[in-house]
Amino acid sequence: MVLHETKIRLSKALLLRDAFTGEPVSSAVRLRSLSGGRVERKSNGYFLFLDVVGPQFEIEADSPIYQCRSICLTVDGGEEVEEVLMYPSPSYPLRSGCTAVRGKAAPGGSLRCYVKDESQSCRLTSDYKKGEAEISLYLKGGAKNVLWHIQEKQKKTGEYFQMKNLNEGTEVYSLGQPLACAYKKKDTLIYPAQETAADEHGEFYLLLRELPEEKCLLYYSYENAGKEKSGETEIIRAKENYI
Repeated sequence: MVLHETKIRLSKALLLRDAFTGEPVSSAVRLRSLSGGRVERKSNGYFLFLDVVGPQFEIEADSPIYQCRSICLTVDGGEEVEEVLMYPSPSYPLRSGCTAVRGKAAPGGSLRCYVKDESQSCRLTSDYKKGEAEISLYLKGGAKNVLWHIQEKQKKTGEYFQMKNLNEGTEVYSLGQPLACAYKKKDTLIYPAQETAADEHGEFYLLLRELPEEKCLLYYSYENAGKEKSGETEIIRAKENYI
């Protein structure tokens, strides 16, 4: 991915993904570094930051259809590609069957959620040991979801995890962060999840794919005063819901 002629000057490699579709974002977004240097836009959602003053720097991502974001990156000479999710804004083009959710949270706080949709669930292809950097999944229909929720069948709660290298056509995926628990292949439930962040006014907006029923329970988790809180609420398919 990284071109040889830019490697000497390379400060950081970045991959943008659509938080709703999981697809790389190559257009409809503008990146700039607040620490100088320049940005090169490559294909398939990749961006290269060159000649940036390090060791850390902040970037801004502006877009007419995604939420604007400020992100802190570490200069590493391109050793590791940083994957960043772009969250749809209310201007994001709605698709047939999509369900919108709006609400209030602490400004800048993240909100994650999922629906127990068996048609979209996936399964482990081998047991996962606590702390491992990779996870083995079988994704139905070549799903491109970045964020997932995993839990043991006999438990009410689980944890969210983010996967990388979705485009490589493998059943072994790198994790953004290792999971806090171990999970057995035969005793685990995994559902696609979505993530968004509240803006400076504390308002958040997210999109969900077509729901399995007209009314479904949305399970959500959000940050509040440094602590994570969770809950559930009923939402209606193909409508704009408020929580």
